Amino acid sequence: MASTIEKRRLMRNSGLAYRVLLPSLAFVLVFVVFPMVYCISVAFKDYKYGIPTGKAIGFKNFTDIFLDPTIAPGFFKSLLVTFEFTAMAVVLVVVISLAIALLLNERFRGNSIVKVALLLPYAMPGIAGAAIWNWIYNPSFGILDFTLKKLGIIEEYIAFAADPRFALFAVLVAYVWLFVPYSAFLFTAGLATIPSSVYEAARMDGSSTINTFRKITLPLLRPVLQLVLVIQTIFALLYHFSLLFVITKGGPGDATRTLAWLVYQDSFAFNRYGRGAAMAIVLALIMLVFIYIYLVVLDPERTAKRRQTSLPSGVPRV
Repeated sequence: MASTIEKRRLMRNSGLAYRVLLPSLAFVLVFVVFPMVYCISVAFKDYKYGIPTGKAIGFKNFTDIFLDPTIAPGFFKSLLVTFEFTAMAVVLVVVISLAIALLLNERFRGNSIVKVALLLPYAMPGIAGAAIWNWIYNPSFGILDFTLKKLGIIEEYIAFAADPRFALFAVLVAYVWLFVPYSAFLFTAGLATIPSSVYEAARMDGSSTINTFRKITLPLLRPVLQLVLVIQTIFALLYHFSLLFVITKGGPGDATRTLAWLVYQDSFAFNRYGRGAAMAIVLALIMLVFIYIYLVVLDPERTAKRRQTSLPSGVPRV
């Protein structure tokens, strides 16, 4: 009798859970799953020039972007620019945001004001932030050229966003400004979970600040660090698009033509939807590779478990 009542209660609770989750599930299906499936189907068809239907062509779109002599060089160049930008963006965001989080973890006067000010760039829409930096880089009335000339660093105004030497770094600075706050608050939340008694014990043992950071802070922050690496890699591969669209338009030349910009250009500027979808799938696969590296390959606990499970039966496990 009691088991029957428990089963009914479990079924009733399960039904409530499904009803609560149904709107979120419908949202994911409509706005995530369906576009992904549709993108994959388009990648294997000859969709172009605004034609609403396309014939199946197998892997031709993929072979074209990797092997076609008229397409592959531009693709690989954009891939190189993408990796260059992503590497610099992830390293800078992680280092700067961790340094800010360590500062905010200390108690000082005005701590709350600094946190609110830090949150403002991330709370701003990406297009608005890009417009601000486009104004800063303007060679005619931008504040950056004006300040550098007043300080005597440059003699003539420089069009940073239009110069192949500086364009990618101009976008990089704007990107770091926009996305450091988010990671800084993630690190701050992670630091708040570390017991103060751990640091007190380290101080009593005479541990230096650097040694405490290496031996205590970093290991205990590893889950948060992995999360930040995953999020920032996805952001760096995708969410720089608004900055490119406003500041450089993918130029000058191919200096800032990343893979995300190439997907947009092929799909919506040249109306080659099949090829653009194929490039988008390649970009998604690159993200999955990075996520696997962060969460599996670079995780010492997972590595240790894999080594233990791979040992022969006669070898003792330590």
